[in-house]
Amino acid sequence: RSQRIYRNPVEKMEKLDGDILLNSEQQLAVNHFSKDYQSGIRKTYLLHGITGSGKTEVYLQMMREVVRNNRQVIVLIPEIALTHQTVVRFRKVFGERVSILNSRMSMGERFDQYERAKKGEVDIVVGPRMALFTPFECLGLIVMDEEHENSYKSDTMPRYHAREVAIYRAGLSNASVVLGSATPSLESYFATVQGDMERLELNKRAGQGTLPNVHVVDLREEMKAGNR
Repeated sequence: RSQRIYRNPVEKMEKLDGDILLNSEQQLAVNHFSKDYQSGIRKTYLLHGITGSGKTEVYLQMMREVVRNNRQVIVLIPEIALTHQTVVRFRKVFGERVSILNSRMSMGERFDQYERAKKGEVDIVVGPRMALFTPFECLGLIVMDEEHENSYKSDTMPRYHAREVAIYRAGLSNASVVLGSATPSLESYFATVQGDMERLELNKRAGQGTLPNVHVVDLREEMKAGNR
């Protein structure tokens, strides 16, 4: 008798415990998404939040809503280096049903994750733009963090932009898309002005964090005043 055992690249990562505490702005964004999702509304959202506003916590609650409905989630991040810290935070909520896909993995490791995704053994896959092609049967949400980053553009054949492919794939799968950034791309922001995307805003920092005081100094005037 033979038994097939798939490699799990995150099984040795630390699992943390704890609840997600949201402020009023974060909760409003989550409630809006959840209300749409429960009503069968699938659309693209731009989560426009300042640095430190807690966009990841909002993603987590949106993902929880989708997984609760027996759908799966792809989370795109701009850099492979961010994978570990991102997955550790997601394991806090979703445990073992989180996996990763990136170019640093061997072909065999990637094959195992594709197979696990096809069999429904994982609910969430995290990775750079290649994770967009995870073969989920019941895809419900694509999250694209730091959506303005140039790394989402493929400069080798076939050339594509992960944002456009994500929106197209979501349309085929009856899934939602959440694009997150503190400095959205011009294309995404303009799409919200045109009504093609919906903008959700986070204008204050999560927890007790406050914005720093910022001063603009004209160095030309300083030089004229002899302040060298």
